[in-house]
Order: sequence, then structure tokens, then C-alpha cells
Amino acid sequence: MVSVRHLLFLAALALHQGHPGTLRIAVVGDTGNGSAAVARGISALHAQSPFDAIVLTGDTFYPCGVSSISDPRWSVATPLTAIGAPVYEILGNHDYCGSSKHEAQRDTPLANWNFPATQYTLRSPLADFVMIDTTPLAYGYNTAAMDAVRNGFASSRAHWRIVVGHHSIVSSGWHGRFPKDQHARMLTLIRPMQDAKVDLYLCGHDHHLELLDTNPRMLVSGAGSSPIPPIARRPKTLWPDEPMRSIGFAVVEVTPKTMTIRFYDASAKPLSRSFTFTKE
Repeated sequence: MVSVRHLLFLAALALHQGHPGTLRIAVVGDTGNGSAAVARGISALHAQSPFDAIVLTGDTFYPCGVSSISDPRWSVATPLTAIGAPVYEILGNHDYCGSSKHEAQRDTPLANWNFPATQYTLRSPLADFVMIDTTPLAYGYNTAAMDAVRNGFASSRAHWRIVVGHHSIVSSGWHGRFPKDQHARMLTLIRPMQDAKVDLYLCGHDHHLELLDTNPRMLVSGAGSSPIPPIARRPKTLWPDEPMRSIGFAVVEVTPKTMTIRFYDASAKPLSRSFTFTKE
């Protein structure tokens, strides 16, 4: 049973931009034992053009999350934190299994790791992020994630609004349809995001890479390990056109008027073209 007391606190962090006119982030999820491989690709791009942040879309640890500051499974995340960019984590369903204690992720032994609360906000001049815990919503325990979306952008003055959760909502993967009860609950997040004028939802859970032209747009980046091809392409899918199996990650770059998204494999080779969206 998920404890409600860990879900209602919404902390706030400042996300520092290396360049005032651009915010550049890498997005990867469901990393598990693939973290070393995907970290090499992110590190290669970071050396060319530094990332302001690395956003993890949950299930960083497998088969279950860490249980204490001395848990040896912290080593799974070490390659990602060693890149040098700040790492911002959210919880996935695997952080609620076995002996895992998600509170332990706040007291990390790793540098560059940021996890102040199960739900929190990241503020920057170009984009504000609301980082939510979707497992209690998907499992029907509470709707704190919906409250976080409704309240998290109340004072936002940024050009772009982004929500980061673990569970997929609209996806060509298995979790974009099943289990049906969990998927139905995740669909209830769409209206609060639309009301909050959210531009992009980042998630993992499905172990593939995908971009969908929905409202808000949805980016699935859960191919950090054990990639699984999508089962049936959605009509709103912009990429990929064909099912593919590749460990990889996404890069999101925003300016005051544009958001550009591109996908890469673990060797930093582009898998897709760049998708650019504009906003006045």
C-alpha cells in the first residue's frame, strides 16, 4: 500500500541554465543495468554541448528501488551522475516493490543527484517542470499527482510548461493500453494538464522511444535498458514510423520560442530527425 504522507509535499528547486537563451536536457528512463551504456551516449553529447540537466523518468533501479543510503544498488545510477550534469529523479512503480524505500533516494551517496520529495517542481526562466509520482494514481490509491499538476504551475512565468511522470498516458507500447484500469486512471491526467497549459509530458514505463503530437505532446523515453518495441502505432505518433529495439534517450532543447526534440542511441548516434515546435 502506498503511504499518502509521502505524496502531498511539493518541494521546489531552481534549474540553472548554462546559457540564458537555451535550456538543454537529456531524458532517459527505466535504466536499470543499462545505465552505463546509455550514460556513455549522454556523456558524449554532453562533451559536445553541455546539458543543463538529466531527467530520469523513473525505474532507475531494478528489480526494485534502493532501501538505504548504503544499498549497493546505488551503483546502478553512478554512471549517470558521473556525467557531471545535475540529475533529477522521479519515482517509478519499481520503487514501490520489495524492500525499497523511496525516502532513501533523498539521502543519496551520489553527487549531482536531486530528489527532494516524491513530487516537486523545477523552476527556470525558460521552462518550469512539475515532477510527479504517478504510481499512486495508476494503482488507484490517491490523486495527488493530479493535484500537483493543478497547483504546480500556479505561479509559473516560464515560456514552457513540462510535466514529468513515470507511467505512459498515450503510447504505442503495451502500457499505453494495459492494464486497462491503470491506463484509464492515467488518462485522467490529460484534462488537468490541458487546463494548466502544459506543453509536454515526459514519461517512461514503456521501454521504447516515441514522440506523439497530442495535447499536450508526449515523449516516451523508457529505453534505458531492455528495450521493447511498441505493439501498435498510435495515429498521433510522429516518431518512430516502424517498431524498433534500441537502448537510447531523448534530448529536449528549448528557447523562448522553440522546443526541439531528437532521439539518440547509446552510442550518441541520432535515431530520428529533429522535431521543432514553435510558441509565440
